[in-house]
Amino acid sequence: MSEYASLSRAELARALESLDSTPLAASELKFLLRELQRHQLELEMQNRELRETQHALEESRGRYVDLYDFAPMACVSLDGRACIRELNLTGASLLRRDRPHLLGQPFIPFVEPQDLSRFLQHVRQCLLGETQSTELTLRVGKERRLVRLHSAPFDGGEPHGHLCRTALLDITELRQMQLRLSLTERLATVGTLAAGVAHEINNPLTFVLGSLQLAARRLLNPSGSGTEEMDALLKYLTDARVGAERIQNIVRDLGTFSHPDERPPAPIDVRQVLELSVKMAQGELRHRARLVREYGPVPDVLADGSRLGQVFLNLLVNAAQAIPEGHAEQHEVRLRTWAEERTVCVEVRDTGQGIPPELLGRIFDPFFTTKAVGKGIGLGLSISHGLVTALGGELGVESEVGRGSVFRVRLPMAPGRSAASPTPPRQEVLRRARLLIVDDEPLLAQTLQMLLEPRHDVTVLHDAREALEQLRNGTAYDAILCDVMMAEMTGEQFYEELSRTAPEQTFRLIFMTGGAFTQTARDFLARVPNARLLKPFHAEELDKLLAPLLR
Repeated sequence: MSEYASLSRAELARALESLDSTPLAASELKFLLRELQRHQLELEMQNRELRETQHALEESRGRYVDLYDFAPMACVSLDGRACIRELNLTGASLLRRDRPHLLGQPFIPFVEPQDLSRFLQHVRQCLLGETQSTELTLRVGKERRLVRLHSAPFDGGEPHGHLCRTALLDITELRQMQLRLSLTERLATVGTLAAGVAHEINNPLTFVLGSLQLAARRLLNPSGSGTEEMDALLKYLTDARVGAERIQNIVRDLGTFSHPDERPPAPIDVRQVLELSVKMAQGELRHRARLVREYGPVPDVLADGSRLGQVFLNLLVNAAQAIPEGHAEQHEVRLRTWAEERTVCVEVRDTGQGIPPELLGRIFDPFFTTKAVGKGIGLGLSISHGLVTALGGELGVESEVGRGSVFRVRLPMAPGRSAASPTPPRQEVLRRARLLIVDDEPLLAQTLQMLLEPRHDVTVLHDAREALEQLRNGTAYDAILCDVMMAEMTGEQFYEELSRTAPEQTFRLIFMTGGAFTQTARDFLARVPNARLLKPFHAEELDKLLAPLLR
């Protein structure tokens, strides 16, 4: 067979003709035919294997494409200019655009401006060969989506070169759930403190009622000269006002812990926040332990006072509940503050029952609790740990069974600020103006009217729809004081309707609220730029808000 391997087709044909004239031609032709048939079968087998391999590759590629396109997370590959080179269908769905329209386009327009520098640094470091993880906010139409980016470098070959291959996890709902859990734990803590808060309110409330009764009795049965009577009445009314302001402060302190408002961190003194938390926890502490304060001088930290107060409140309540009731003189809760290097330290130490060593490593786990049913849901320490970590700090614990526990919060100092020279407040004389009060609480509206009428022309309406009708017909006011929570029409509905019928008057709205206790009302107040007045308030606070409208 080897002697024919190098022959051409024509040469093979001539060789076959010559073979016919030889005696052995028939046997050699049969041998050659068998060899050809064998090679044909081998080629057919190889072709079949190739086809099966190609089919398997196509199936594998199809499965990969399906897994990539329909993965539960968005996947995108970015080049050195942060342009989209690859994108799965989940990613296109996240960005609310068709995939063909996104390929080759820059990703930057989808990033919130305040997060843009972090995003570009993330891509840059990834292309340099580092695996990166970052959280930032995306702008998708009118929505804002919080995402976590996990990126790794990838060689995309020609023509793209090195790519930043990124998985985007939409954690918006997760953060909202964490916020709701945080609020749940906060409200559970406030519920635990309800009895203590009632005690704190009942004392000044008794004082207020007693002072008012004395004033009324003096009015009905005067027993001295006119000057003496006026002095006595003024004293009773002043005492009543002091007691009412104390109640006001307690209610506002309680609101600090029950409202989940997201405020930007600001420089704050941890000792003030700690004292506010002590007020809230007094009901739990009073019958269990003596409170000892060792407040050393500390610089400010950068934090949200509400969130930091929740941390301290959780630690104080836990310290109190670790101590049995009835032997306060034998136990203490000691609070310490001090500074070391660039760190502010806060310590809460109790002489309670302590934590067993086998449980100490789990106390910051969500839903882990050693308390009895109804005393907590096991989120307090977990949330506190998360809040402190988010501020760049640390929350640590030491404990010994029978000797008590020590919780230490360490927070970075706030960046230094140059002290601004104090500017004395300028007393403004407000011009006489036309004011409208819209409130469905008659006594409150009447009191507010009596406070304002000596200096202004005041109209009071208890029905927001009647107020809208007046404004719609052209009646104009210099300022409109409107309650947020009303039965027939809310302050938000009043605002929206006024925006359509008399938009120029919306800028003169000042909202009054006794605490926007619904999420819708809180969202509304966060959305509109109008001033708001928290009930109860002083006349001076109202004048300060009226001043820009009445200049």
